[in-house]
Amino acid sequence: MVLNSKKYAVVPLLLVMLIALSATVHAAEKGGSLETLKQHVADLKKNPENAGLREKTIKYAQTFRQKPPVPEDYERHLSRGTTYLKLATDSEGYMKAMEELRAAVAIAPWLADAYESLAQAQEKAGLFAEAIQSLNFTLLADPNTKNAREIKNHTYELEVYAEDAKQALKVSPNVAVQLPPPTPVKVAPVAKKAVAPEKKTNPKVFVGSWYYKDTAPRGGEQLTTQAFLISMGSDGKLIASAPRRSTGAVGQVTIFELDDDSIRIQVTWKLATIPSYWKTEDYDLTLADNETKLKGSYRIKSSGKGEYSEDKVFFKQ
Repeated sequence: MVLNSKKYAVVPLLLVMLIALSATVHAAEKGGSLETLKQHVADLKKNPENAGLREKTIKYAQTFRQKPPVPEDYERHLSRGTTYLKLATDSEGYMKAMEELRAAVAIAPWLADAYESLAQAQEKAGLFAEAIQSLNFTLLADPNTKNAREIKNHTYELEVYAEDAKQALKVSPNVAVQLPPPTPVKVAPVAKKAVAPEKKTNPKVFVGSWYYKDTAPRGGEQLTTQAFLISMGSDGKLIASAPRRSTGAVGQVTIFELDDDSIRIQVTWKLATIPSYWKTEDYDLTLADNETKLKGSYRIKSSGKGEYSEDKVFFKQ
């Protein structure tokens, strides 16, 4: 009996096709699902402080064979946030930048750019622990970024600032960074021991929103009142600004002086409805030994009530 060679040659070809199809299906199962990613993002929006869920979402997006599409709203909030960051000169400006950038990472938490810009805004506002966390998420979202080593080193630098400002470090993913090969270092001769310079106060401990306790009129209830805000500008200098209070009251910092561990701030208030009215609040304060509080005199002068003075303790929150 003579076999038809053409007929039986088709069988191996079919087997190859079936194996290839099986491999394709198996690969598709390994890839991420957009619906699952959307669910992770929705869960994270409900609990944005959950670092474990954020890490899970970032890692899930990295299972996609092709990167998930970038939402247009993410691009919009990222651009607005980076623009606010460029324009910011005080705490209010940095807060606007952070608001936009937090909106960006809420929309697409798997993308690195918004985390890195958010970290810059947080650092400028003196939120060093939050900046460290954002930088770690930057590295988790883009572990192959060219400046990974610089970013990781900067987190170590920010740890010092956070410790000086008595800020508790946030929960962050454990990100491994590739170290460059060691560079041979020439050992210099041992120099004579120098006299240690006098310890100076790190200006960054003053950064934040400062408050004091006051007694409400007629009720005796203790109220927390915001006194002033201190931020750090892009040039590394401290900037004092007045808080927002009652409607129509506009405050402006007219004196701001820093002398190592002591500061003097004067805030002048005006009322749009009463042009002749004015009030000044003068703060002459010294940093406490634990560097978490300011203590000193608080004086008020106004066009209608004369002068009033008392000692107070100020704290950040």
